[in-house]
Amino acid sequence: MTEIKAKAYYYSTMMKTAYLWLPVFTVVLFICSYFEKLRFFLFLTVGAATYGLILNQMKKKSIQIIFSENSITIDKDTILLSDIVNYHICLPLNELFMLRVKTKNKNLITYIGKEFKEEVEIFLKNSSISENKTVYDISLKYSHLILPFIGLLICGIIIKIQYIIKYN
Repeated sequence: MTEIKAKAYYYSTMMKTAYLWLPVFTVVLFICSYFEKLRFFLFLTVGAATYGLILNQMKKKSIQIIFSENSITIDKDTILLSDIVNYHICLPLNELFMLRVKTKNKNLITYIGKEFKEEVEIFLKNSSISENKTVYDISLKYSHLILPFIGLLICGIIIKIQYIIKYN
């Protein structure tokens, strides 16, 4: 069995980074709302640029994951294959797939480059680890969509506040 090395990202780190940048995103959208005729153009361009900055910050927090004959090493944590109860793989993002590994003690969730998806699936199947999809996996798959919806909600609230300030 060959060793697989890939760049990965902890799920929790990705979500924390996204939500820590949310106040900056909100301020940018609030400032854009004061430019009446260019407001929606600025929402798209400046908002997208800020969103791109958030994504670049997330990319800086990468870790290494290594699938070896007897274990999986995620950053500095080594998990023996015998300790893994089950796993689930899904593709919530265009560039990354999500791997949830349940051990006897905890769930470990990482995003890994999609070019390694097939290799990782084969590795886990050859290791006789069962795949198990839970309700928790469905919420994990779509949880990254919460941030854009919060951004849209903030845009709507900002427009409403700006309208109230201007016309009252």
